[in-house]
Amino acid sequence: MKQKLRRYKHYFSAIACLFLFAVIILCGQGKESINTSNVNTVKSIAAVHIVEKYNALKESAGTKEVPLYDTFEEAITNAKEGPVAFVGKLTAYGPDCVGCGGGSACPPRQDFRNGNIYFEDQTYGTVRVLAADKRIPCGSIIRVSNIRIYKESILAIVMDRGGAIQNNHLDLLFTTESNLEGFSTQNDIKFEILRYGW
Repeated sequence: MKQKLRRYKHYFSAIACLFLFAVIILCGQGKESINTSNVNTVKSIAAVHIVEKYNALKESAGTKEVPLYDTFEEAITNAKEGPVAFVGKLTAYGPDCVGCGGGSACPPRQDFRNGNIYFEDQTYGTVRVLAADKRIPCGSIIRVSNIRIYKESILAIVMDRGGAIQNNHLDLLFTTESNLEGFSTQNDIKFEILRYGW
């Protein structure tokens, strides 16, 4: 008799566990659950789209023929309508130059004294920093071509100003005045304004 009771007790315990398990499953069906693999997939897809957009921008910026204007004045007059190009002078400076405060004149007021000569742009990615005439607004993206110390063109963003930086004269930021990487002033630089301001 005791053995039968034990057997029934085990059966009853097993049935009670199954019943409890079924109740838990049924109660959980109405609740929203987060599937981490789906979240990661969505994030991965979003990241792929961002990279594709950035690569497409870089490719179109690299292949699209930008109209070259004879003068800086003509280029600036047309810059709001779309990409423009002009030829000008490029000099170099460091955040420790005489009269320099070490930070950008344009928001977000980045500090350059830590050796960071780049800016992370949401659209163009990592770009160099330039000082430009006030008629080229902060946040403008400029492709700079024909720099002797670089094999390829560079993308830069206008984040700074300077008293002597006027018209078609732009100034490229380096980590320090004592190390301009062998750069010397050039007057045959092609500047292409790909984005006019933020």
